[in-house]
Amino acid sequence: MTRLAAVAIALIASRADADPLRLRADALASTQSPAGLLVLEADAKATATINAEAVVWTAASPVPGQENGDVLVIAVKGRTEDGRASGKLGRFVAQLGALRPVHVDGAAGRVRLPQRFDVEAYAGIPVMPNLGADRSWDWVAGGRVARRLGDYGSVGVALLEQRDAGRLATRELGLDAGFAIDEHHDVGARFAYDLANLGIADVSASAIRRFAKTRGELYGRYTAASHLLPATSLFTVLGDTPSTRAGGLISGRVAPRLEVTGDMGLRHGGTDISPVLSLRSRLALDDRFASALTGELRRDGLGDDAWSGIRGAARIALPYALFTSTELELVVPDNDRGRGRVWPWGLVALGWQHGPWSAAAAVEASSSAQYRYRVDALFSLARQWGTP
Repeated sequence: MTRLAAVAIALIASRADADPLRLRADALASTQSPAGLLVLEADAKATATINAEAVVWTAASPVPGQENGDVLVIAVKGRTEDGRASGKLGRFVAQLGALRPVHVDGAAGRVRLPQRFDVEAYAGIPVMPNLGADRSWDWVAGGRVARRLGDYGSVGVALLEQRDAGRLATRELGLDAGFAIDEHHDVGARFAYDLANLGIADVSASAIRRFAKTRGELYGRYTAASHLLPATSLFTVLGDTPSTRAGGLISGRVAPRLEVTGDMGLRHGGTDISPVLSLRSRLALDDRFASALTGELRRDGLGDDAWSGIRGAARIALPYALFTSTELELVVPDNDRGRGRVWPWGLVALGWQHGPWSAAAAVEASSSAQYRYRVDALFSLARQWGTP
């Protein structure tokens, strides 16, 4: 199935000491929100091998002179019938292997070569917020070569260079590897090194063990600020900070309709070391998981930025092809910064789908250390059709 959105609108009202709108790029393009409405997408497949997509974000601020708008993604994609070559042209978020993500106006392509080699690359102009003006001599290019090992493994090396007004802004080398040792064990690692400002930009490793009904993972990661992706949820905005983190998690289905995940680790940044703890659960209300309730308890942050929070979400299928979805997060910071003892974030949505047509509307509201208040109202209308 494919989809073409006839209407996609997002209006924002905010009051804050910081800028009223921040481009959320890849986080918007891959949000895990149950409502799925923080990204307004449209894609239309012209043929079996060519398709187009668009994500539009517009904003209106009560602060005079700060009204703005951005197009996050608008691209045309194509591939050969055998899938050995593909390409993309337009505005998109590019990330190769262990390299940092880049929001770019340009082109990208990937080709599978003999001897299990894959080559992928992109080039273009870095996207500037608020439909940025003069970008003369700004450009970015990245490439990656990977070798597939058997059916369940690969290793790759990638290189990125970015220029601002012709001057070197970023040069980065990335290495990545992943292997499925057998049906029960996976291991993976990635490493990125900043060649412009010599230093490690990102390094991570993980090992996974699958059991009959559970899954365990040990992980460790160091992340520099350049590799952080802002997110759409208050939990993930506050929890994604430059730091070193290590720990383990275990997840599994403890009942036919109940899934539970526990995560325990430590986060280190500067001179601070703090625990990172979370307990998440999801309860399906039907066999198809069309309706479900989720909950989470979390402790995260470093030093004065440490916080505790609770999160609840529900997606309920309704009669007449309707559904409703809602999320609520309450964060209690150790240091409230004069913004109140509790920071709330919430989203309420109502959707409808009948035959090839679907529509959805949502309201998101939050308060935090960054924004005194922020309210988003979103609406989308789409039509679907099949292709041969």
